Amino acid sequence: MPRTLRVDFAAAEVFHREHTANLANGGVFIETQEEFLLREPVAVELVLGFCNKSVTLDGEVVHIVPPEMAKAGGRPGIAVQFNGSPAEVSRKLAPLAAASGTLAPPSRQDSGRRKAPRVAARVPARIDGSFAEVDGTTRNLSKSGVLIAVPSGGIGRGQKVRVTLEHPGTGEAMEVEGTVTREIQTAGQVAAVGIEFDPPSDHRPDLERFVEQVQSVEHTRRLGGISGRIEELGLETLLQMFGATAPAGTLVLRDGEDEGLIGFESKLLRYVQIGAVTGMKALVRLLSWKEGSFEFHARMEPAEELDAPLPLEAAIFEAVRELDEVARLDLSRLPLDATVTVLLDAGAPPLAGEPLSKLETAVIDLARAGFCVRRIVDVIPEADPEIFHALESLADRDLIRFEN
Repeated sequence: MPRTLRVDFAAAEVFHREHTANLANGGVFIETQEEFLLREPVAVELVLGFCNKSVTLDGEVVHIVPPEMAKAGGRPGIAVQFNGSPAEVSRKLAPLAAASGTLAPPSRQDSGRRKAPRVAARVPARIDGSFAEVDGTTRNLSKSGVLIAVPSGGIGRGQKVRVTLEHPGTGEAMEVEGTVTREIQTAGQVAAVGIEFDPPSDHRPDLERFVEQVQSVEHTRRLGGISGRIEELGLETLLQMFGATAPAGTLVLRDGEDEGLIGFESKLLRYVQIGAVTGMKALVRLLSWKEGSFEFHARMEPAEELDAPLPLEAAIFEAVRELDEVARLDLSRLPLDATVTVLLDAGAPPLAGEPLSKLETAVIDLARAGFCVRRIVDVIPEADPEIFHALESLADRDLIRFEN
């Protein structure tokens, strides 16, 4: 028999707040010191002490906040996803809502630009079209469309595509036709694309049920997370704090349209990315952020893992060292959006000075291909300070010049 957890509501207004924010969306966060397993079936008894009404709902554990997270300001406990769709859950909650005077949540249909409300969701997604197949991860999802973070561009607005979404709980896949209606660019590159769904009319009910289920699971998995502003403590301190208190976790970082991910497990850096940049290069970029928002969840997110995980503390130390080295450079000489003109004939050796290093040769090759400074730094895997030094050296030897 599944274990039963009891949640008491002492006043109608307390139930109203929880019903509107979480219960009606299909889940609840329960503070507890008991140990549970992910996907463990449980029963949740919701009790209105002020009117002697109760309802018991079956569900499963979809997120765990361990007791260690209390040191970082978290609330130890579990997030429970109720069985059934949010509509079915709302019907079961109706007796409590009526007894407490809580009205059903109003429809969130927009009368303006969007046809359906967006919900933050990070689930695997694949985009197929006239271009090569692109794998990405959703940022948010609605019944009318999706915003997908992609590792590279190549998907222009107006293109007809087929999107495959993966249910985060069951692994079920849903395919839907759509049109690219929006591109989000950061640092001159496409970081995410917005796609409006255009399914056949007989397919739309299945799509809407699937999206509703995904939204419900993702909403519940976010319960118990820790969020705040980066500038309050600084990203280095946040990462060290969470790394020391949680067995595993993901920091989701946002600054305007930029979004970054840092994931760790067993004190090892498992993945880090910002746009198309991954690994140590991405960690250095993210640790340079002085403001923005963060969300921390004590779980791993879908992301491309590093080939060789790095000790978290050592990775932070190396990233800070590289940041200090970049800070000592005169980057006014290296405008990131400048084009790089090669002053060396193809195949010709430098006229004077040292022969070209492998890194300098790579810079020359990318410059000849039309890459700007920013793209050169992003594409070459070496550390940013090394690439900047190579660019400076080539410019000092009059082998390249920068043009805005």
